[in-house]
Amino acid sequence: MDILFTHRHQYVVNDTVDNVRANIESITDRRWYDFSHNITGRLNADGSFKLTHKWSFAVISWLENSPAYLSGTLAGDGNKTVITTTLRPNSGLVFFFYLLTILFLCEVVSIDTFIQGPKTFKLLFFPFFNLILFGLMKMFTTGLRNRFERLLQLQRDE
Repeated sequence: MDILFTHRHQYVVNDTVDNVRANIESITDRRWYDFSHNITGRLNADGSFKLTHKWSFAVISWLENSPAYLSGTLAGDGNKTVITTTLRPNSGLVFFFYLLTILFLCEVVSIDTFIQGPKTFKLLFFPFFNLILFGLMKMFTTGLRNRFERLLQLQRDE
């Protein structure tokens, strides 16, 4: 995991690239009203794909609206397929996490912020909501990864 909470995973599947591509297409070709697995996305012709949750925060075209994103590529290696994935939370959640961290550090070193109220309240408020944001980011990214692994029947090597 890096500073932006991005996870990278690599899976080796004992199947051909075409069969794995067909499995991913079965995920991306689901109807809009099929919420049985809450995962959707697109598969490109070059073997790259991007999967997200079907439920989103809001539908605003210039903002990221899914809570987590899983992007990846397919590469053939003989009769095996290597799936390289990158999993990241919504950039807005990461931004607010670091904003609350900066505001907390400003309160610790007694720099005035735009937040009004007693200092003890602010020193309790910022870490509490940062833990909530971190938990949400982990929940969304872990849920998307687990759903992807379950649908493609992948085993995680950690």
